[in-house]
Amino acid sequence: MDPSSVEHPPTSSLSIERRQSRSLRSFASRFVLASALIVVVAYFAMSIPEMLQESHNLLVPSEKPKLIDVTFDDSTLREGDHIGNFKLTKKIKLNYTDVVITQWRSEETGLKIVHVDYEGPIINGYFAVATEIFDDSGRPHTLEHLVFHGSRHHPYSDALQRFTSRSFSSIPNAWTAQDSTVYTLSTAGQSSFLRLLPVYVDHILNPRLTPATFVTEVHHINDEGNDAGVVYSEMQGRENTIGDLVDLAYRRKLYGEGNGYRSETGGLMEALRILKLEGIKDYHSTYYVPHNLCLVVTGHLSTHALVTQVQTMIEGQVLSHIMPNGDSLDASLGRNGSHIHSRDKWNRPFMETESAKVPSIPKNMELYVEFPAKEETLGQVTIITVGPRPNDHLTLQALSILDDYLTGNIVAPLNKELVDLPSPYCTSISMDSVTRATFTELHVTMSDVPLRHLDRMENILRKSLKKVLKRGVDLSRMRTLIDRDELMWRHGLEELGGEAFSSGILEDFIYGNHDGSDLESSLQVPEYYESLRAWTNAQWIETLNQWMIKPNMLVVRGRPSAEMTQRLEEEEKARVDAQVASLGDEGLAQKAKVLEEAKATNEEPMPDSLVQDIPVPSIDDINWIKVQSASTVIGSEDVQESNEVSLGLKAHLERDSCELPYILHFDHVPSQFITVTIYISLSEVPIELKRYVNILEMLFFTSVVTLDDGTQLEEDELLHRLERDLVSYEFGQCDEFPELLCLAMTAETARYGNIIEWMRLLLWSSEEKISKLKSRLAILKQSIPEYLRNPQWTLQEIQSELLFTDRLTRRQFFVRRMMEWLPEMEERLKRNPKSVMAELRTLRETIFKPGGLTISVLGDVIKLNKPRSTWKEKFQPLTETTVQPILLLNETLSDLGRAPGKKAIVASLATAESSFSNHLGTGISGFTHSDIPALLIAMDILQGAELYFWKRIRGAGLAYGASLSLNVQSGHISFGAYRSPNAAKAFEEAKAVVQGLVDRTISLDPLKLEAAKNSHAYNLAEACSTRSSMADIVFVNRVFKGRPSSFAQERLTAIRRITEDEVLDALKTYILPLFQQETSVALVVCGPNQAEEIARILRDDGFDVELRRLDDRVPWAAEENKFSLKALQMVTNVISAGASMVQRTQEILRF
Repeated sequence: MDPSSVEHPPTSSLSIERRQSRSLRSFASRFVLASALIVVVAYFAMSIPEMLQESHNLLVPSEKPKLIDVTFDDSTLREGDHIGNFKLTKKIKLNYTDVVITQWRSEETGLKIVHVDYEGPIINGYFAVATEIFDDSGRPHTLEHLVFHGSRHHPYSDALQRFTSRSFSSIPNAWTAQDSTVYTLSTAGQSSFLRLLPVYVDHILNPRLTPATFVTEVHHINDEGNDAGVVYSEMQGRENTIGDLVDLAYRRKLYGEGNGYRSETGGLMEALRILKLEGIKDYHSTYYVPHNLCLVVTGHLSTHALVTQVQTMIEGQVLSHIMPNGDSLDASLGRNGSHIHSRDKWNRPFMETESAKVPSIPKNMELYVEFPAKEETLGQVTIITVGPRPNDHLTLQALSILDDYLTGNIVAPLNKELVDLPSPYCTSISMDSVTRATFTELHVTMSDVPLRHLDRMENILRKSLKKVLKRGVDLSRMRTLIDRDELMWRHGLEELGGEAFSSGILEDFIYGNHDGSDLESSLQVPEYYESLRAWTNAQWIETLNQWMIKPNMLVVRGRPSAEMTQRLEEEEKARVDAQVASLGDEGLAQKAKVLEEAKATNEEPMPDSLVQDIPVPSIDDINWIKVQSASTVIGSEDVQESNEVSLGLKAHLERDSCELPYILHFDHVPSQFITVTIYISLSEVPIELKRYVNILEMLFFTSVVTLDDGTQLEEDELLHRLERDLVSYEFGQCDEFPELLCLAMTAETARYGNIIEWMRLLLWSSEEKISKLKSRLAILKQSIPEYLRNPQWTLQEIQSELLFTDRLTRRQFFVRRMMEWLPEMEERLKRNPKSVMAELRTLRETIFKPGGLTISVLGDVIKLNKPRSTWKEKFQPLTETTVQPILLLNETLSDLGRAPGKKAIVASLATAESSFSNHLGTGISGFTHSDIPALLIAMDILQGAELYFWKRIRGAGLAYGASLSLNVQSGHISFGAYRSPNAAKAFEEAKAVVQGLVDRTISLDPLKLEAAKNSHAYNLAEACSTRSSMADIVFVNRVFKGRPSSFAQERLTAIRRITEDEVLDALKTYILPLFQQETSVALVVCGPNQAEEIARILRDDGFDVELRRLDDRVPWAAEENKFSLKALQMVTNVISAGASMVQRTQEILRF
C-alpha cells in the first residue's frame, strides 16, 4: 500500500498486453473498456542512435503545418473523394452519438488512416502495426522498445521526447500484443498533434536501430555476470507467473508450428539472451511497411487537415527514401537496400498465413502446467473452446450477456453452484473471449481449485450448465441485464465519446475487411441490444448449448509446485555462476565496458537549437469544462455557490427550497445520468472494530433489507432490484482518503429518487446474516496465499506495518495481519456468533451517524425537479450536527513514520524473480502547501521520459522503472524501483543523480524544466477532460482539500511560474534527504538469490538492515475450502458495474 499518493507528477504507464482477451461479462464493459485496453501500454523503449549525416534532413515541426486548410468543411467529404493519394473508403455517421468515422487508404503506399471525430479537448493517436512472429525471440516487443530511439530524419535518441516536450502532449508510448504493436500519442489541441505526427511516424517506419540501444534496452550482462536490460527485466518478472505459464502452454497445445498465435511475442528469457540486433532489423524491414500501418486518430480536429498532413509530410517526406523517384511501393527498396514486400506479394499477417486456420479440438484434451508456489493446495483450471467468428457480433453480444447472467454477481447461477458453498469447488469464475483472425477463443477460468477437484472441474462445470439448460433462463432478469448493459454502454459513450471506439477500430485493422464493412457492422450496437431483448428462452438455451456445453474443450490444469520454486532458484543461480566462471574477470570487465560505452552513446542529446524555435503552447489555449458547484447549509434554506459560474445552479436549488439537517454538495455538468456518493467517515471507529470494516464492505449488498411495508429482500431479490434501478453501485474504501468509505450509485436522471431511497434502506434498514459472514470470512482467510505470492503487495504490507499504527484501518486487512485475527474470529462465530454480530452492528451505529456523512450529487442537477426536497421525502430523518473532519494519514503514523531514518527491511520472497523497493522520507504535509508545485516539477524533471532517472536507471538496465511519489496526506516522499535486478543499485544511482543536481556537478537544463512543465500541463488537462472527472476534481478540492473550485487552473498557472532556483531548492530540501540513511527508510522485496547482496549494499550505505524470508504458506494449509483474491474482489464489490467505465472519487486525479 502506498496509501493514496495524492501528489505526484505524471509518469508513463508500463505494461505489455499479452492477449486480446476481453471479458464476456457485458458488451458495455467490453466496448467502453476500449479506453482501458488502450491505456494498457508497454514500457516503451528509449535510446540514443548514432549521429547521422547532416541535420538539414530533420523534419522539424513548425507552429502550423504548411499546406493545411483547417477551415475545410469536413461534412462535405463523401466516399470516393481523394486528398492527394488518399481515398475516402468509408464514412460512418452514427445515429446514436455525435461521432463521425472516416477511413482513408493511400492508393500509392497502402497506408491507412481512420479518424474518429467527436467533441473533446484531447486528441489521441494509435499507430498500429500488425506484427506476426513465428518464434519466441521477442522481436516484436524488442523492436517496440527500440523504435523510440531516433529515426532517419531525427537521429537522436531523445528527439521524439524533445519535440513532444514543446507541446501539451502525453509521453509517447506503446504496447505489444499477440497480433499487433500500437504506438500512442495524445495532445491537447490539433496544432500540436499535426506537427508531432510525422516525427512519430518517422520513428516507426525509419528507426535508427543501434547496437548501443540494443545493449541497454534489450539485453546485456553486467559487471557481476547477471543478465539485464529493460526488456529482459520485464520478461524476467513475468515469465514464470501462473498467467504467462498457462497462456503460453495452451497456445503451444492449440496451435502448431508455423502459427503466429503459438509464439511468445514478449520474448522468452532464453531467447532474449541470444537475440541479435540484425534479427530485429530484418523483422522491421518485413513488417514495418506503409501498407501494414494504420494511423487511428480520435478527437476533434479537421479531417481534411489530418489527411493533408499525412499526404504532405509522411508520404511526401518520411517515405521519400522508399520511393526516391516517385515510384510505387511495388518497385521500391527499403532501408539499407532490404526489400520491402510489395502489396501484390504481401501476405497479410494472420489473415493470409497459417494463423488464419481455425484450430481443431477433435476431442476433449487436457494439459498440466506447473507454476511456482510454496503453498501446494490450490490450482487453477482454464477451459478453452473455439468460439464464433469475430464479425458475428450478435452472437458475441449474446455470450457477453450470458456471462453476466451466469457469473455476474455472487447469486448468479454458476456462483451458486460452484463458489458460494460451504466447501466450494472453486473460488471465482471468469469468462473471456480472445479475438483471432477468423475465429474467437472462449475461455472459462476457475481460480483456487482444491487439488482434489482439479482433474474434474470441466465435468462439474458442464453439469452446472446443464442445470441451467434444464431450468431455462429467467427472461425477466435477462432483459433487466440487457437494459442495464445498454445504459452502462451509453454512460461510457457520454464520458469517452469516440475514444470508446478505439479498440474496435484497431481490431478491425488487424482482422476486418479493408472496405470498412466489418467495422460499420460492429458499431450497430443499439440494434444488437434490441434483437436480444426479443430472444426467446429457446434462443438463449441454444446459444449456451452451442458455444459453452457441446464443443470439445482444451482443459489446462495449473498445479502449484514447491519443487519448481526451488528448482528455478537453483537453476538460475547455477546458470549465472557458470556464466561468471566462463567470462572470468577479464570478460566481466569487457561486459562492463560495453555497457558503459552504450550508456555514454545513448546519453548524447539532441542539440537544443533544433527545438528552441518551436513555440510552447499557451495555457490559455486549454479549454476547461465548466462545472457549476453549490452546497446547502445545515438547518437553512440558504445555498452557497462556489463561484460566479454557479449562479444558475444556485438559483435552481433555491427554487426547491427546504431545510435539511445535513449538507448536500451539488456539482452540475450536462449528462443523462446522476451519481450520488455518500462519504462515510471512519475517524470514530475504535481500533478493535476496524477489522469489521472490510467485512461490512463484503456484506453490504448481500444483507437482508426491510422495505417500508415490512417486506424483506434477501440477497437474490435485492441484487435483482438494484440491477433494475441503477446503472452502477459500489461500496468500499476511497483510495485517496483511506479513512472514508464511499457508497456511490449512478442511475438515469429520472431515477434520482430511487438512488436516495436505496441508500436509506441499505444504510439503516438492512441486517447482515451469520451464514453470509461465515462464508465471507472463509473468502478472506482463503485468499491469503494469492496475496502472499505478490511481491508488490508484500512491499505495501511491510510499509504499512512499519510506518503506520493501528489507527490506519487498512492495516487490518494485510494478509499477515489477517492471519492473526481470522482464526480467532472464526472460533468466536462457532462459540458465540451473536457477540460478533453485535460488534458489526456497533460498527454500523458508529459510522452511519449524521456527523460522519458527506453527500455529493454529481450530474445534470438542473434537470432535477426537486434536487433538495427529494432528500427530505426519501432519506433518513437525521439529527442536525456538525460534520466530522476527515482522519488523514498523517494522524495514523508510527514514530518511525513521522520521522523516517536508518531502518531497512529486505524481505526475500520465494516466488519473486525481480526486486521491488520503496524508500521513504519526510516530504510535505497539507493540500495547500506553497512548495508543492516546485517539488512536483523537480520530481518530474528527475523521472520524466528520457530525463535523469530514465537514462541513468532504466537505460542502464538497473530497473524496469524508477519513480518518485509525494503523499501530502502522510507527509512522505518516496522513491521506488520496479522489476530491478538489484534495487539497491538503482537507489544508489538515483542518489548520485540527485546529489549531482544539488551540488551543480550535473547541470539542470532549462529545456528539461520547460519539458516538465509542459508534461504536467498536459496531464492536468487530460485528467480534467471528461465531465465527471472534472466535477469530481472540483468537489474533492472544495470539500475535502480546502482548495478553490478553480484549483486545477490555478495549479497550472503556478506550475508555469516555477523557476530553476525553486526547483533546485526543492531538490535540496525534500528529495536529497530521501537518499540519506539518517532521514529515510528502505524497504525491499526480492528473490532469495538477491537478498544478501541488496542487504550488503544498504548496510554499506549506513542502514540498519533487517533480513526477512517470506513465502506463501499459511498455518491452515491442509484445509480444503479455498477462495481467491478474484472472488474476494467480486464479493466485496458485488457488481460495481460502472467502476470500469467512469472511475468515481476514489480514483480522482492525485495532484
